[in-house]
Amino acid sequence: MTVSRPVLSVEGLHIHFHTRRGTVHAVDDVTFDINPGEIVALVGESGSGKSVTSLSMMGLLPRIGRIAGGRLLFQPAGQDIVDLATAPEKALRKVRGGGIGMIFQEPMTSLNPAMTVGEQIAEALVLHGQANNHAAMARAADLLAAVGIANPHARVRSYPHQMSGGMRQRVMIAIAIACRPALLIADEPTTALDVTTQAQILDILKQLRHDTGMAVLFITHNLSLVEAFADRVMVMYAGQVVEYGRAADVMEAPRHPYARALLDCLPVRHLDAREGATLPELPTIRGHPPDLAHRPAGCAFATRCDMVRDACRAGHPDLQMVNAVRGHATRCIAWPEMEGGTDI
Repeated sequence: MTVSRPVLSVEGLHIHFHTRRGTVHAVDDVTFDINPGEIVALVGESGSGKSVTSLSMMGLLPRIGRIAGGRLLFQPAGQDIVDLATAPEKALRKVRGGGIGMIFQEPMTSLNPAMTVGEQIAEALVLHGQANNHAAMARAADLLAAVGIANPHARVRSYPHQMSGGMRQRVMIAIAIACRPALLIADEPTTALDVTTQAQILDILKQLRHDTGMAVLFITHNLSLVEAFADRVMVMYAGQVVEYGRAADVMEAPRHPYARALLDCLPVRHLDAREGATLPELPTIRGHPPDLAHRPAGCAFATRCDMVRDACRAGHPDLQMVNAVRGHATRCIAWPEMEGGTDI
């Protein structure tokens, strides 16, 4: 039996930003794999390192940022392995939009207002040598149809401002998948969309995964979307992965206090089915994330954690396996004391 190799292997990734305040350790020793056809969710609050991790894969870090260590091994089927962390700009240009597609957070600012959406989709096909101008425009209409836009042959001549938010997001997906990438990075693809449109966008991504075998890195802060959409989930805090595992395992039985606190903040977990029942006050996570330019000793979540003890403040916790068979791990020494924490 042939075992497929990961389409992306991130190994010990460190990303630093050099600022007037000092060196910000935005990503600290992050390691994970994404397999062909797999959807992996990367979750965490703003500033946890999610988007910076994805931008490093595309060679799009800001000028003050740099990859300080680690490897980003991109290995699509039938092609040579490329280390995106050290690859020259010429090699990265071939990967961007070709081997790796990306849906950026805000389609209105990511799309060019002076070009029709058809021209923007066709541009990727022409630049990567997959079609001439005429064939690329025909393919653009097909892609608009594939992402659920009605009357696609007319819509290729529309400008972004002539479309709704949901339609612009679909255009972003069409651009990202135009060259049939091995990996799609979806950075907050449902932000600012209504619930119905969110569901439609996720259905499109799942169908594309099914049809093409494309892997998806799904970046979000919306945990309510994760269990129904992702195969595996990684929870990031202060630049580190603090818990990872199968989506169902992490969502149903988190083994890190931060992951559990995020889930406790979801209103749906506090709904009372009794008639006339009122929603109780939602819990919050006290305090603030640490200053990554002056990272405190010990666990980064210690100052906000209800389970903290002296050992948490003294040592730097490593990821430890909760359930090796199911691939569930946490960066917390107190996880056996959490409710149901007996997996080992």
